[in-house]
Amino acid sequence: MWHFKKQPTIMLKETLQNIERLQGLMVAYVTNGRTDEQPKEYKSVYIDTLINLEKLGYDNPNKFKTLEEFWGVCKLRYSTYAERRSFVNEIYGDIAIDIERKIRQEPEPKEWMKANEMLVDELSPIRRQWLKAKNFLLAAEPDFENCIKEATNSIESTLQILLGQPGETLGKAIKSADIDTDIKKLISQMYGLVSNKDFVRHGGTVEQNINKADAEYFLNFSAISIQYLKQRLK
Repeated sequence: MWHFKKQPTIMLKETLQNIERLQGLMVAYVTNGRTDEQPKEYKSVYIDTLINLEKLGYDNPNKFKTLEEFWGVCKLRYSTYAERRSFVNEIYGDIAIDIERKIRQEPEPKEWMKANEMLVDELSPIRRQWLKAKNFLLAAEPDFENCIKEATNSIESTLQILLGQPGETLGKAIKSADIDTDIKKLISQMYGLVSNKDFVRHGGTVEQNINKADAEYFLNFSAISIQYLKQRLK
């Protein structure tokens, strides 16, 4: 069943405006629009945005607390203005898309919302993987393969963190999880199925007929798995 989760629309719109302002400041500072006032404004807007993102249940994707820090990285990695603009857009891209959906009050399955609510504290970095999975499915031009990949990666990351096994694969980590044997087998079988599909986990040469129903199934399965693992292993 699909539900609307009420979000404070004013905060959503304010956060989106702040993100757009931060993006504008970042682009200007690393291209040809730098001014002396920008660093101070950036710090102020950055803090406001950080607070709002936390209240709205998002992990902060922008680790650059100052424009000077951002410039230090940008000038080494990207030589052209176009590359720098693209980098700025990537930082907030997934969150901006999701906020726009919420402002339009587009429905979202209850299990997806529950999974995101579980991704707090040490699991908060997984919010970005989970958000990418949703966006791949709900985009105007959906990418079902990458939706399944990111959904599976979200389960894998949850296990790595809860079991203290960074870098371990889902297939190996699940074996040491103290959970119901049948559920352990079910998650393992899901991982095996996804790993065997070309273009999903490891790339491939055989085109797969993966559609929206497949991607939605794996996303729902991942949402339920994240909730279960958090409750059993925390």
